[in-house]
Amino acid sequence: MSETLRIIPLGGLGEIGLNMLVVEYGASAVAIDCGVMFPEPSMLGIDLVVPDVSYLRDRPERLQAIVLTHGHEDHIGALPFVGRELRVPTYATGFAHALVEQKLAEHELALPLQRFKAGDTWRVGPFEIEAVHITHSIVDAVALAVTTPLGTIVHTGDFKFDQTPLDGQPSDLRRFAALGDRGVLALLSDSTNVERPGVTPSERSLGPKLEAVFRRAKGRILVSTFASHLHRIQQVFDLAALTDRKVAVVGRGMVQNVTVGQELGYLRVPPGLLVDLGELQRLPAERVALITTGSQAEPLSALTRIAMNDHKQVTVGPGDTVIFSSKMIPGNEKPIFDVINHLHRRGAEVQYETVADLHVSGHASQAELALMLNLTRPRYFVPIHGEYRHLVRHAALATEIGLAAEDCFILEDGDVLEIDSVGAHRAESITAGRVFVDGKGVGDVGDVVLRDRRHLSDGGMVVAILAVNQHTGEIISGPDLVSRGFAIEDESQAYLERAKEVVLEALAALAPESRTIPAEVKEEMRKALRRYFKKTLERRPVVLPFVMEV
Repeated sequence: MSETLRIIPLGGLGEIGLNMLVVEYGASAVAIDCGVMFPEPSMLGIDLVVPDVSYLRDRPERLQAIVLTHGHEDHIGALPFVGRELRVPTYATGFAHALVEQKLAEHELALPLQRFKAGDTWRVGPFEIEAVHITHSIVDAVALAVTTPLGTIVHTGDFKFDQTPLDGQPSDLRRFAALGDRGVLALLSDSTNVERPGVTPSERSLGPKLEAVFRRAKGRILVSTFASHLHRIQQVFDLAALTDRKVAVVGRGMVQNVTVGQELGYLRVPPGLLVDLGELQRLPAERVALITTGSQAEPLSALTRIAMNDHKQVTVGPGDTVIFSSKMIPGNEKPIFDVINHLHRRGAEVQYETVADLHVSGHASQAELALMLNLTRPRYFVPIHGEYRHLVRHAALATEIGLAAEDCFILEDGDVLEIDSVGAHRAESITAGRVFVDGKGVGDVGDVVLRDRRHLSDGGMVVAILAVNQHTGEIISGPDLVSRGFAIEDESQAYLERAKEVVLEALAALAPESRTIPAEVKEEMRKALRRYFKKTLERRPVVLPFVMEV
């Protein structure tokens, strides 16, 4: 009897980011990607979100390897956290390998890293893994063909079919077609841009638009983009050289990636083009270009500090041009517009998504997604990488080009698709979800803590302190009320004095024996204050009663 093949998403299905998916055959498994999600506004105080890998942690002998499709944070960022629990060989292409090495060094963590390139094939347990070159908004991106005893699974990673890429290496359509001819058991395909008709524009198409801005600019030019987007950075280098500008790189992440890009040969920098920030002061404004981090208005990024006039070496002013060469990540719009407003206040001209078309996506639109389906011709289809609406729309696209609806499976994190010699079906779900990183704590902040944080941010806090005789229940002192984020004590003294009276009246109604029980006194204080604040101000602060027994 043949074993069962299982496809188990641990992150990235039903959400953007957190990408991690397990392919399991018998007692062996490989994980594809290991990414983070950046916190949503409701996740107060959270720094990062990583996948819940308890399914793999509880089966330590099962996972054979982690294979990374490319070097974006939503595909590699969780490795320092997951790697402490799952120390298995991790495979990455050249640029992703360099980024992972830096990341692990920062966390003082050593993992067995293996480097591969597009076209390589290797074995991990019962799996034969082949890397297929694909174009995306980062160099060294690959799709993976994972051949199992039951058939081949194609995982596209993030991709688009750029026919005129800057490096002259388009996606390997021939290999996808050859895999389709050989037979693809299941296709797992990127759904991020499934709502967009047509074809995603080529990275090369951005060149003339950026050149027009460079030639029009009278003062310094600041270009903000993702630090990992080496092709975009290369275009800035080329335009700076064309318009006789020197380039300085601002922001730790940008400096690191430009250095790695040069070392690996992905960035071509003419001699004398790059200069230190200190040299910029001696150059006329019209001969200066800067590349900065901070396109998503990260609080400590270079561009945010520049906009706030808080950067030690870089300022902007009238005549300068700032280019946001990136798309606003959903949920980041407000902080990005805040940065744009500050840049305008300093007199800069700002080019951004809603007023200038200076960015192209790295994800496939509908026509390219349909082409991937037609090239591979899978027996089963699983849309991945997207919110639920994206997955539904991608499954509908698959049926439009001929796949049977019953062969398209819309999965979310923790769902399990089982495939055997008879067919494919959903199995019982496993534990999956989000683990919150808060400072140095990983997983110690859960939904209850976040709920309390939201409650505190919404209504503030009132601390009520009372001293009672532990034998008689007589109130010796208090209650003293201290508020934070609820009312200004100096301006609300009369109101808080009345609140104290309300507490004393409630406690007077208790039997003396009950007042000798701290838990009962605390609960009565909490209820009395909640009722009073709700009735008088319609506010719901967190009430923390403390009872000291004397």
